[in-house]
Amino acid sequence: MKKSLLSLLSLFVVILGFIACNEDDTVDYSDYYEWKNQNNDVMLRMHDYQKRLGQNAYFTDTIVSQAEPLSFRCLYRVITPANEDSLRAINKWYTPYYTSTLKMHYTLYDPKSVMSKLPADEASFNNPEIMDKIFFDSENKADTLESQQVTFFEDFTCASVIVGWAEILQHMHIGDNWLVAIPWYLAYGQAGNSTIDPYSNLYFRMELVDITKLGGPVPEGSGI
Repeated sequence: MKKSLLSLLSLFVVILGFIACNEDDTVDYSDYYEWKNQNNDVMLRMHDYQKRLGQNAYFTDTIVSQAEPLSFRCLYRVITPANEDSLRAINKWYTPYYTSTLKMHYTLYDPKSVMSKLPADEASFNNPEIMDKIFFDSENKADTLESQQVTFFEDFTCASVIVGWAEILQHMHIGDNWLVAIPWYLAYGQAGNSTIDPYSNLYFRMELVDITKLGGPVPEGSGI
């Protein structure tokens, strides 16, 4: 019995030592807490405007998150809508499943560049002419994080991308072109990645080009 207890205690000490060694190599995320607060404040403003102003807000719609249903959600503004009549004519008026295989175009904006350009007052924030300059005006728009303005991405599924993308894409039809705002915890979260800082909200222009494999039965009411 004593030997068993000693063995367990030894194992516990080894585990604690292993954890301590790993913690020495972790990122100090406290360096990003101010940036986190800025991103949370912007997302709070966006949701408040959308809730109060509806279609008069710049980001006119939200998508209920399956991952975080009670927290900040993805927001979007339709740039160009899908052509329902054309899609029904070719039996493609449906949205992707989680396992569907897709093709899309997208532009990723630099989160810091967007943050620096967003207006502080509500009237300017929801003025399409002012906000469009941030994302579309050739001279005044926020910087992108892509070598080209539009990147082509194909042969992927909603299951293989960030949560925000997966939730947005499952609401899009072929030909939909949206400007989207994704809260940081539905993007790269606390960790970030090689080009995205921790706690960064992401802003994309996303166009669903095609659903090459639906990955499940055709939804009811699709027109087929």
